[in-house]
This record gives sequence, C-alpha cells and structure tokens, in this order.
Amino acid sequence: MGEDRSYRSGRDHHDGASHGGGNPEVTWHTVVSGRRIDLPATLPTIRAALTAAQAADLDAEIARTPALDLPLVLARWALAPTDAAEEDEAVFARLATGDFSDCVAASPDEPRPGPDPRPEAS
Repeated sequence: MGEDRSYRSGRDHHDGASHGGGNPEVTWHTVVSGRRIDLPATLPTIRAALTAAQAADLDAEIARTPALDLPLVLARWALAPTDAAEEDEAVFARLATGDFSDCVAASPDEPRPGPDPRPEAS
C-alpha cells in the first residue's frame, strides 16, 4: 500500500529501553500521508484522543473483544483521529480499478498482479 503501518510499542529512551504499563509517554509510530506520526498506545491516552462518543464506542468494543485481538482493536482506535482511514480507502479504491502500481510482492517468488485482461464494459 506504499505506507509503512508498522507499530512499535515502547518509548524511546537514551538507553534504548522500552517500558510499557500506564505510562502516558508510550507511543506507537506509523506513517500517515507521508508523515511519521506518534500514536497514543495506552488505553487512557487512546481514549483521551477520541470524542466522548468514540470513547464510549471503544469501551463497548473492548468489552466484547477477545484478549488476543485487543492490540488490533486498540491500534485501529489509536488511528481514528488521523487521516489513515481516508488514505486506506483511497488505496482500496485504486486497487479496485486494477491499478497495482506502488504494490510490491510479499516475496521475490510471488508474481505481481497484472492488469485485468477483461475488456471494460461500455
């Protein structure tokens, strides 16, 4: 998709150590619209970045989410105040048209998708 959506927990320290817990300085890092951004990475800081309605929705979703899925849910909600969703929708729309430019194969052996061979309907 062209953008690095990797998430790294932890806080950058002078000694390189990462600490979790309730520390509000813990962040995830990603790229949105070509800019590196820091995202909140604790439940209180994620909630604080949301509107009251979004925070209530987050709480409801967390209550029904299996523990193993919590990091994914929290990452999605941490991204909610950013332009990431709109950026992703634009990429999906481009891919739906058959435009796979800027795509890379997961491995060198994986073929890259070519253009759709079907003629366009008139």
